[in-house]
Amino acid sequence: MAYLRVKSIRGQKYLYLVKSEWNSEKKTSKQNIIKYLGIESGASINDVPETYQNSKKVIDYFTNQKYFQPTVQNEITEKLQKDLLFSFKNGNHVEANSLLQSYEEIYGFELFLTDVLIPLIQEIESLGTSKKIDLGTQTTCYNTIQDLMNLILENNTTELKKKKILICVPYGEHHTLGTKILESQLVSKGNTVYNLAPFTPASSILESIELNKPDCVFISVTLDENILSANRMIQKINDQYNIPIIIGGQAVKNNSDNQNVLIGQHLSITKILKLIQYKKFEIIPKMFNA
Repeated sequence: MAYLRVKSIRGQKYLYLVKSEWNSEKKTSKQNIIKYLGIESGASINDVPETYQNSKKVIDYFTNQKYFQPTVQNEITEKLQKDLLFSFKNGNHVEANSLLQSYEEIYGFELFLTDVLIPLIQEIESLGTSKKIDLGTQTTCYNTIQDLMNLILENNTTELKKKKILICVPYGEHHTLGTKILESQLVSKGNTVYNLAPFTPASSILESIELNKPDCVFISVTLDENILSANRMIQKINDQYNIPIIIGGQAVKNNSDNQNVLIGQHLSITKILKLIQYKKFEIIPKMFNA
């Protein structure tokens, strides 16, 4: 079977067409180089001998290389955002989910959220602020994205055996879109998530912590006037539990003096989970953008 192998030499990547051959006497497989194709970034399928150009592994390799070229990836992302916006405006979350699945097969779910959906939500907000779309259309978009997130969570097949995480908002907040996106990110990485509804009283949040014993708590705050409510919630949690708290959202701008509170913006879910896993709850002087 012929396939392509990349070899790194002094930081430069070189591409080889190789073939595995079975040695029945030694009962081992040996790789024989068929052809050196040159520096990986400059190689194309035309450099492969015609005999092997129809090999599935060869075709798949160069197809994926094409998809991950910055220009191609940007074009795909821009087109997907336009198609998604059309689906959101029409309230069609099923069509949006089909678009997601096509993108996910190549780039993965994490890139869909960070490179496609979150920037698109920001664009929808900007279009609403500039009156380029009316409030009704903007609401339809947000509701459709919410339906899409619910569908993603319903169809999730990832085994949940990592951390247990509780997501909540301070009393007075009514947004759910950001917390749904955060929930989908965490669940896709194998974490069990308890996403409490808006207007859940602090007493019920404490009861949920006692019952579910999460490894950390995420608090999302969108409105400036709810910062004090969030601080009171943090204090109540700290009074009863020694548990890391991650606070974020549009209203979070300042550092925290609380050693159990982690604040970070543009900090990946993977990084946050590593901090939790290794109990590194140091202060990160920016907000976590959920």
